[in-house]
Amino acid sequence: MLAQAIGIFFIALIANMQDFIGSSFIGRPLVTGPIVGLLFGDLQQGLIIGATLELAFLGLMGIGATVPPDEIIGGILTTALVLKNGYGMGAAMTLVLPIAALGLALKNILYVIIFPAMNHTADSLIDEGKIQQAANMHLIASFTRILMMTIVTTFAFVVGSGTVGAILKMIPVGFTDGMTIATNLLPAVGFAMLINMTFSKKVAPFFFIGFVCAAYLKVDTVGTAIIGGIVAMIMYIIMDEIRKQGKGNGSADGGVEDDF
Repeated sequence: MLAQAIGIFFIALIANMQDFIGSSFIGRPLVTGPIVGLLFGDLQQGLIIGATLELAFLGLMGIGATVPPDEIIGGILTTALVLKNGYGMGAAMTLVLPIAALGLALKNILYVIIFPAMNHTADSLIDEGKIQQAANMHLIASFTRILMMTIVTTFAFVVGSGTVGAILKMIPVGFTDGMTIATNLLPAVGFAMLINMTFSKKVAPFFFIGFVCAAYLKVDTVGTAIIGGIVAMIMYIIMDEIRKQGKGNGSADGGVEDDF
């Protein structure tokens, strides 16, 4: 038990450091699942669980200002508890969303309470002329998140491994279904927030072209991206011809009006 807890600690520590090495995605369930499987002596089952959980998190990305359920604590802790207690994939899919939502709640505490307090501390240090100490607050905040999520993952494994059966029985079916529905809505909410920040008259036509391609023409993401690339090439050719004609007419500004 102690060796497993130590192993979970280091797996969670490395997984939560994925952003330190260029968004390597080492914290995704597809990666952490087999590693946890090795820890419990069942690589094949760990790979199966990790791949299945990865499908649940494929559409849960941080879009704009949204924070999705945490796939790191969800993937590691769910795989560990399922392998530890010998449960099947049904239990894994039941556990993963509540556990990931717990990670989301912890992140919200960090982003809403702890990190703003650190920002104010950094502002005070700048006012005092302590620039280097203010800059170090960024690193302190980063390591705070890593350590907090790692410790919570390890603690939850130690405490929850003996009570996971009771937790499964206590979770109402309606709650699990509600979490699934809410999770599926998160990508749409994220895109809506992103559109709210970037939407303008200049980008509106392109947004609606993509919407029509996806909603009415049933074109997939790759096809829509190809159509977008073709439209961009056509616009480039047209703008290039306009610039050439402007230069040919002797316009000093290349044919571009001041109003634009």
